[in-house]
Amino acid sequence: MIRTFRAELVKFTRPRTVAVTLLLALVVGVSGAALVMGNASPVAEAGDADYATTVEGLAEAGGGTELFRRTASFAGSLVFVLFVGVFAVEYSRGTYRTMLLRQPHRLRLLAGKLLAPLAFAAGVLAFTAIVFWTSGLVIAPGYDISTDAWVSADGLLAGLGDYGMILIWMTGYAVFGMTVAMLLKSVPLALAVGVAWAMPFEHILYGPWPTAQQVFPGLLLEAVAEGGRPEVTAGVAAISSIGYMVLFMTVAGLVFQRRDVTA
Repeated sequence: MIRTFRAELVKFTRPRTVAVTLLLALVVGVSGAALVMGNASPVAEAGDADYATTVEGLAEAGGGTELFRRTASFAGSLVFVLFVGVFAVEYSRGTYRTMLLRQPHRLRLLAGKLLAPLAFAAGVLAFTAIVFWTSGLVIAPGYDISTDAWVSADGLLAGLGDYGMILIWMTGYAVFGMTVAMLLKSVPLALAVGVAWAMPFEHILYGPWPTAQQVFPGLLLEAVAEGGRPEVTAGVAAISSIGYMVLFMTVAGLVFQRRDVTA
């Protein structure tokens, strides 16, 4: 697994790839912080103070990383698409057979291929969170938002908690993408099925059936990224999402271990 991890990590740590990724993270961090703060409103004016971004909420200890969490919650489909590509494209190129000649233990190969992009993405997430926090410190005075609590011990703990929740969110979409790719072996088909399920289908059912928020993996991951929703707390959503991840990884592992690889 370690050899596979290192080999896969090379793809993501090329200087040009790292530079472009960090530049995008910088742009998203600065613009995202400004956008979230610009849309924040006082609690008295917020339609749903438990869910909406408020001036008072941003002034709390976790306000700096709440900017990051709120913006990241919209990028789930992007993470899913990236990880579908990472795993399904190997079938279309016929490279799994070559990989298995060097690493015949299939589960180790699959684990290495999953952990390498996750490790890179975790680093990018950390950098992006720092950019959001720093940008927020600079921008906040223009919106009359106090940042004194951001630099306290409670602020640090809240930031680590928010980062952990976003890491769970990202890992969930990554594992979901890997599983769909392993089952369907086709990038276009996996994208069509996965996006149709997690985006329109789950949200269509959520309208007439609010309990869907507590059942479907896509909606649970959204709740994790957003710090909870009225129907489900962030903690419950995180535990349920981890359960889904274990299930999806088991399915992907069994499929990859037992399927004939002829190309």
